[in-house]
Amino acid sequence: SPTEPQNPQQTSTQLHIDLDDAPEIFTFFDRTSELSTLENWITGDNRTRLIALLGISGIGKTTLSLRLINQIKTQFDYVIYRSLRFSPTLETTLTNLLQIFSQTSEIPQNIETKISQILDYLRKYRCLIVLDDVQMLFTSRQLAGQYKTGYEDYQLFFKLIAEVCHQSCLILNSWEKPREIARLSKEDRPVRCFVLGSLGVAAKEILNSQKLADEETWETLIDIYQGNPLWLELTA
Repeated sequence: SPTEPQNPQQTSTQLHIDLDDAPEIFTFFDRTSELSTLENWITGDNRTRLIALLGISGIGKTTLSLRLINQIKTQFDYVIYRSLRFSPTLETTLTNLLQIFSQTSEIPQNIETKISQILDYLRKYRCLIVLDDVQMLFTSRQLAGQYKTGYEDYQLFFKLIAEVCHQSCLILNSWEKPREIARLSKEDRPVRCFVLGSLGVAAKEILNSQKLADEETWETLIDIYQGNPLWLELTA
């Protein structure tokens, strides 16, 4: 309708969901307490701005974050998932995000302006952004969380997300803890770190789905493979 709403301040914003980069999840095993903790951090009174979801490969970080999205998406204006598996520069990532927020506007060339615009959108809208495979930004065979040459801008960007006032949340999935997270994750700051551990007894569902015999030895097998869903599935 061409007519203006009489009470524009009460008009709800349409939910924009962009999960084009996300893998399809076929199975999900019990992570009730983990989901509850993350949801409380994001939607509770503290409204955490930056969360590092950490864990070894195959432990279920991607699956958990996508399940979390499905659980709390209606509380946001924008929900975005992006993988950094191909190590895009910060400029590329920002451009991609701005294309979602401002589909008709021209994207600025200057990286400082791009960061400023992203922060403006995070203030204007309630956004949930998941960046997966953050470990691809780090140098291998070095101390954890050391950025590759040319990727140091990410450290400044994540620091700004944590420190600048806005109403959104950024989740970083990674094998390694970014160094700035270690410095910023204090009780009085809206930054949290969550280490995803063993699936525990729920991992028996994986072994059962694979029709594995000798059920009395399953707990030993789960312990050997640290309750890692991917490792257990491959082993079974």
